Amino acid sequence: MKISVRAFAVSVLLVSAMALAACGGGASSGAANGALEVGSDGENLAFNNVALTAKAGEKVTLTFKNNSTAQSHNLIIVNGGDDVATAVDEAGAEAGDAAGYVPADASTMIAHTALLAPGGSETIEFTAPAAGTYTFVCTYPGHYGGGMKGVLTVN
Repeated sequence: MKISVRAFAVSVLLVSAMALAACGGGASSGAANGALEVGSDGENLAFNNVALTAKAGEKVTLTFKNNSTAQSHNLIIVNGGDDVATAVDEAGAEAGDAAGYVPADASTMIAHTALLAPGGSETIEFTAPAAGTYTFVCTYPGHYGGGMKGVLTVN
């Protein structure tokens, strides 16, 4: 009888160890293998996740969901901070609705989505730039000025 109990205990330990190994363990940074998610915060001029993190040089897959029922939004990760974001926002306004309020000068941006109608979603892929902080914004007129921005931190 002792052998059966011992064999059962060893089996339980082995199964538990394999289950823990399959889960991967460790802390989560909010990104699994470069996968990021962000959405608009309902009808507020805000993103529901204003702090994203990536590793320099990694392939990033970002899904943006427009959670508004009435407003269009886009997401542009600018190649810099608030000073560049202001210039991108102004260039987006000049580009207009036909361009989805996305500037023509790609050098000012790391990545961007299209202008999404309420309820829309888009997944984009890009390579994370050098370590630093990069602002992301919505360039629909008045949205960035209303506070619709966040920060991508690249380590």
